[in-house]
Amino acid sequence: MHPNSSPTSASTAYSAGVGVDGQAADLIETGVWKKVLIGAVVTPVVVGGMTRRFMVRNADKQYDFDPIAIGLLLVLSSVVGGLLGALLAWKDRVEYRQANNLPISFPSKLLFGYGIISLVLVWVPIAIFGTLFVLVLTL
Repeated sequence: MHPNSSPTSASTAYSAGVGVDGQAADLIETGVWKKVLIGAVVTPVVVGGMTRRFMVRNADKQYDFDPIAIGLLLVLSSVVGGLLGALLAWKDRVEYRQANNLPISFPSKLLFGYGIISLVLVWVPIAIFGTLFVLVLTL
């Protein structure tokens, strides 16, 4: 429970309009660094497992796997996982501020505050242009 809220209004203070109960509100209050660390650890584990599964399934095709490339893949996935953890913490903070009618900066509201509209108008173009950017870099 948030230290500045009363016990009777704890679940409603966090959940005004977003359906967050007291237990989920405690997760929102966890530190940003904790979410970044969890993202930076879990993502390379998942990517490493997928890479290993790919290597086992395609063992008969005799692909040449470079250990340096696999290590670079794991390091980059750790960085991306940390960024995803930071974005999750940012999104949770925006939802918390919206639920409590607190001011939100325009970039934060644009990225996370409009729900599906933010997804379609901001995140989809970022994904498309990011993919094209990486494609251009690899040519």
